[in-house]
Amino acid sequence: MLVSTVAAVLMLAVAASAMPAITAKSNNCKSHESHVHTSNNGSATTNTSDSNCSSSRQCMTDMVSKILNSMVAHTPDTLPLAKIYRATENSHPAALGMMTSWRTITKAGTPSILAIDTTNGTAYFALDISEGSDSIQNILRGRVKVVGQNITELELFINRFRGDHGFSFSSQELPANYKDLMNPPTNRTKPSRADLEAISAALFAESSNPASNTSVAIADDCQFTELGWKVIDTGNYGNASSAALGCIWPSDHPTDANARTNLVIDEELGFVITSGIVPGKVFPYANITESAFIPDHMVAAQEAQLAWMAEMIELGEVPMLEPTGATGDTLELLQFYDDELQAMQINVYLSGPGMTSPWLS
Repeated sequence: MLVSTVAAVLMLAVAASAMPAITAKSNNCKSHESHVHTSNNGSATTNTSDSNCSSSRQCMTDMVSKILNSMVAHTPDTLPLAKIYRATENSHPAALGMMTSWRTITKAGTPSILAIDTTNGTAYFALDISEGSDSIQNILRGRVKVVGQNITELELFINRFRGDHGFSFSSQELPANYKDLMNPPTNRTKPSRADLEAISAALFAESSNPASNTSVAIADDCQFTELGWKVIDTGNYGNASSAALGCIWPSDHPTDANARTNLVIDEELGFVITSGIVPGKVFPYANITESAFIPDHMVAAQEAQLAWMAEMIELGEVPMLEPTGATGDTLELLQFYDDELQAMQINVYLSGPGMTSPWLS
């Protein structure tokens, strides 16, 4: 009776809540009539009689600024939302007014990374934010889709420290590292849309997928970062060089048959955004204060960590985290121009084992 009673109370609480009064108003950038329909993939789209913001780099830039400004002002209702929109924060769906971003963010400047796709009407942005204390910076990442003048999709992640990603995090390094990517050489050879689509399709491709055979040339100074941090090889027991690692076209990259490809394709700056869901485990790492997420696909790396654990257990002196299953919701950014990969950003938000993305439903 206890379970049924609790369930009944919860249902009654929801049912007893009066539905809010509806006040007709336009949520668009300009006052105009809009018509919502559902596309083949289930996402809401909006036809508008005004010019399409989605096809303008400046308008999409302004739209991202509106999102960030509304977070700081804690006014999600000021955004030009479609009548039906999709939104998630750290992999869970919620109305914007119930998200942490519109409750805790107190400062958000200009995005350090901004990729804009004027064909799909999408943008990806990342930047440092403050949540009440300017001395501690967190990292906000987001993907927005605009149809006409309205936001139809908003996918957000806030990484607050290393455990959210699984190992890497540096809000201090992020602005300088990302600035390099936003200022490519003016005389570069820009990629075609087909070039960027090909590397997006290849990134998480399984061996049975012909896209997995795609080869990519790597620039000598290709920048490899994870959540703002230039990746280094810490070696066994943290005894390796602190020199930053370069990019490697990922023969050992985790695969995902359901990866979301071509989320944002920025032909001007050579960016492409791809998402994959990566199962793995969080292992103890280096000392009692650290742990590391290692994808299940990286069998050799997991075995090496287990061997290190065995050595530490034999010594019997170091408390260690028990290896625990986890899932990495990954938004990965690649930059490609001059026929070479110029940058790779692996950005992960961890959740429990066996999880998936609401964007796949």
